[in-house]
Amino acid sequence: MGDYSYLSQQSEKHFAVHNRNDLNFIELNPLPFCLICFPLEEQSSRQFQDFWNWFLNEHSAETYTAYMTYYFDQAYFENDFEERNNSINQLLYSATFEQQSSDFEYLNHQIHIWIAAHQATETPFETEEESYQTASVFDLLSSE
Repeated sequence: MGDYSYLSQQSEKHFAVHNRNDLNFIELNPLPFCLICFPLEEQSSRQFQDFWNWFLNEHSAETYTAYMTYYFDQAYFENDFEERNNSINQLLYSATFEQQSSDFEYLNHQIHIWIAAHQATETPFETEEESYQTASVFDLLSSE
């Protein structure tokens, strides 16, 4: 993970294909950090927004895609360590950085710590799962 010269070569080829509009190739070979392949959604979770502010400032990240938001949410709400770890690795494949010196193992570890710390400071109603359950209760009460 983190072979920047290979990723740089792949991204140059990939964006050249975008310029040629070779849709068959692009559909078979999307890059996780490509905003054309994974355009941003209108709204990301509050947890992701907090994460991105931290990641941007602390680790010189540059951009994110819908791929990153998806795998962040997978990691954030996952309790199994291995599954969370896999989601964080996928998230890191979608990140672009100002400098190429970022150590992916270190970043993976830092994200694990950030998630645990952030979850520890949330109240039960702040998680998406809890707010969904709460909304369901309110829906039941208002229908009576």
